Amino acid sequence: MDKVEKDEIELLKCVGSEIRYRILQLLREEERCVSEIMESLDKEQTLISHHLRSLHECGLVEKEKKGRKMIYKISDPVVLEFIEKVKELSKTKC
Repeated sequence: MDKVEKDEIELLKCVGSEIRYRILQLLREEERCVSEIMESLDKEQTLISHHLRSLHECGLVEKEKKGRKMIYKISDPVVLEFIEKVKELSKTKC
């Protein structure tokens, strides 16, 4: 397996988690802090933080400190396009 394939597989693993995908769906609507994501998904802070860290490491989300809060948002419009393509494909392929 070459480096490109490995990177592609890592990206798919990153978005393949249900919680991470749901976080991306929330961030698609608007930027949010950890507590807002926790509330929306009804999950513990440590779990949400773990998944946000993974999404950030994959380059799918950006984070910015605002006061005492860390705000997360989609890093690039291409990520939004990717989510839309996944929605389209899921309607016809799954």
